[in-house]
Amino acid sequence: MKKLILLLTFAFIGPMSLQANDSNALEMESPPKTVKLKITGMTCAGCSNHISKALHELDGILAEEVKYPGDIAVIKFDSEKTNAEAIIEVIEKIGYKAELVKDEEKEE
Repeated sequence: MKKLILLLTFAFIGPMSLQANDSNALEMESPPKTVKLKITGMTCAGCSNHISKALHELDGILAEEVKYPGDIAVIKFDSEKTNAEAIIEVIEKIGYKAELVKDEEKEE
């Protein structure tokens, strides 16, 4: 009987302790970062599509929104794989100018 209780206890508590360890591993990963850029040189929606395609080729880009008109790009990225400087470099390499915009409400 004691063996059965011990087995049942492990069956319920064992998986819970494993789940706690998994969640701790997830918490240790760095959260995604977001950068807001002012883009100069866009003249049409095709330009924004060109920038979007170039950004998707960069490893670590999770999401992006390039707005024309408005000339703003909001890019969510994995900071372990890329950074704001690399993102700006990709945009400038294809012929546009990009600079960081300070967001007073939320800085990351």
